[in-house]
Amino acid sequence: MTRPLHTFAEIWLVVWSADAIAGACLAPRAVVASMPGATPVVVEFPTDGTKAARRPPYSTSAKALLVTIDAQVLVGCHLALGWPVPARTIDLLIEFRVSSNGQRRSSAPRLRGALRWLGQSSASERGTAVDMLERRLAALEQLWTVMAPSLDLGRALLRGRYLAAVARIERTGVPIDVNLVSRMRTAWHDVRQRVAREIDDGFGVLRDGRLQVDAFEAWLNHRAIAWPRLQSGRLDLTDGVLRDMTRAHPELRPLRQLLSLLTAFDPGTLAIGADGRNRTPLRPFASRTGRNQPSAKASVLAQSAWARHLVRPSPGMGLALIDWKQQEFGIAAALSGAERMQAAYSSGDPYLALAIQAGAAPKEATPDTHSDVRARFKTCALGMQYGMGRSTLARLIDGSEAAADALVRAHKAAFPKFWRWSDGIEADALLNGHLTSVFGWRVAVGPDANPRFLRNFPLQANGAEMLRLACCTTTEAGIRVCMPMHDALLIEAPIEDLDATIATTQDHMAEASRIVLDGFALATEVKVVRHPDRLSDDRGTVVWRAVQRALDEPADERTASPAHERHGSCAPAHPRIISLYVSKKERGDDTDPG
Repeated sequence: MTRPLHTFAEIWLVVWSADAIAGACLAPRAVVASMPGATPVVVEFPTDGTKAARRPPYSTSAKALLVTIDAQVLVGCHLALGWPVPARTIDLLIEFRVSSNGQRRSSAPRLRGALRWLGQSSASERGTAVDMLERRLAALEQLWTVMAPSLDLGRALLRGRYLAAVARIERTGVPIDVNLVSRMRTAWHDVRQRVAREIDDGFGVLRDGRLQVDAFEAWLNHRAIAWPRLQSGRLDLTDGVLRDMTRAHPELRPLRQLLSLLTAFDPGTLAIGADGRNRTPLRPFASRTGRNQPSAKASVLAQSAWARHLVRPSPGMGLALIDWKQQEFGIAAALSGAERMQAAYSSGDPYLALAIQAGAAPKEATPDTHSDVRARFKTCALGMQYGMGRSTLARLIDGSEAAADALVRAHKAAFPKFWRWSDGIEADALLNGHLTSVFGWRVAVGPDANPRFLRNFPLQANGAEMLRLACCTTTEAGIRVCMPMHDALLIEAPIEDLDATIATTQDHMAEASRIVLDGFALATEVKVVRHPDRLSDDRGTVVWRAVQRALDEPADERTASPAHERHGSCAPAHPRIISLYVSKKERGDDTDPG
């Protein structure tokens, strides 16, 4: 159990300022610190290359508690200066986020907004850089006075520990093929047009880089694809529907990724430092379920799946993407205590196991012999974890609502204990007005809360807890984590050490799952990339190859007429045109942009 506040020998309030140039590591500028009620100590750092102070003006030992409002910046500045990482840190703005998550908050800047929410006032932060730091320190002390008595200290320290891991990860960054990105930046206007023509060659639904609704509707009709419609009768082209339909009809994937490339990707916005690494703030705890939400434009790994091919290890180095297998299924099985569901997870293929339990596949079935059956039960299993409706399920399995109902009945018959638990989650949330993860990440819910979000919250929030804990233990062990990705870690190591580093990381991830799930360990799988190869994703291969061909094509050959002129479009003379932005949104919270 964590010690109470009075057992800390020292409590320091600390506020840092630093330059944060896109893609670069933090450059410390000044720090102001004091014990509550004491005179502040101010340290400024030179910008002319002269040596900075050798040690911080406060203790970093486990006997001292540092209270701040941007812990990853504090730790990032320590790393930049070669100072020891503080052993005990609390970020009050994150703790305020826990207490107010899901409620309407002030639109004022974060610190002043938190004080206003808590019934306090604060002075303007205008003035010199040092003046502003001192005023922020005074506001931090106000916040500390109000929040300290009710602070959940042990969990607050755990969240502070994760923010230290975030600082290490943000400093490491993701290695990028800088030469390729440079070529893309130079020729991007022509390249995106060339890619659009090539991908649209198989669809004939674009004009001037935008989707022609009538042409797309004709394409769907030709292939007998039933697309959801709005009350007006028009096609529902919202991102969620497009994502779901792509899952049901994989042939749509290149088109969806192309729309993302045309509207949401710009190589010029990728934050790349002088050392060729993509660095962007992870924005920890930004989502309602406590997941990270890095910039979709600045981070290469927040882009659509094809852009992962831009990630390339440095000479002599290797990368490994290590993810928990069927993480959400495993979390649901463990937290619900559903033994049959746990057995299905432990079989190595829970979706096929579900199909076998339901009598839809024989005991000797394999993913190869019963791939279609497995796919349907996988869609059902994932959807039932957050209360998917039968019309959506029918759309995803490309079947009737009667077929969807049959799948749901099979799932309920196989895992009745899970369903009692899921029903209870929704009922308890509405009765108590909140939901909480195993380590205390909390969200307030009202009577009009979306039932799908309520049922999905334990899976997403506890998956985030698991990822945070793994980030803590791996980075503290000296493993270079380049990026946490929903249910995975991207790590880096010298090629000769890569296999051992992978094994160690898998041990840390297994232990993190055991801790979060009370002894139930989740398995992991690994994708390894060694220089000179690059990271890849099969979902984005078609678009990636088109990008490569467009880059390799001589500039004077990038002037061919659009696909709808060369092959004839099924659009009418005056088509309705829509511009789609394919974003990374919450299904209740978070989804893969692939």
